[in-house]
Amino acid sequence: MASDHAPGAPAADPASRPDDRLRREIVLLAAFLLTGADGLLNEPPEYGAFRCADAARRALAILADEGTLDPRLESIRARLDEIAFAPMGDLDLSAVLEALCLDMAAALRNPA
Repeated sequence: MASDHAPGAPAADPASRPDDRLRREIVLLAAFLLTGADGLLNEPPEYGAFRCADAARRALAILADEGTLDPRLESIRARLDEIAFAPMGDLDLSAVLEALCLDMAAALRNPA
């Protein structure tokens, strides 16, 4: 099979192609979810909610990087960023997640 780059020249970085970069981001998200699941076996129960919220944040960030995130989902991602970087005791996580779930449901019912 012939190469598509000049002899002696370094091959293009596969992560520079959009499909490959997206694939890598999804694999990293899957790795985050898998290691998070393993960690939850020995962590306090409330960590699970934070890990799930962070996974949602990461998934929306992947879409944002692809340029396919509508403004309502961007708003949800921004709020998830706030959760990810806030001290655990400084917010009513249940209320925040419930509100975000309602916002997500509205965005899914009426896509932009």
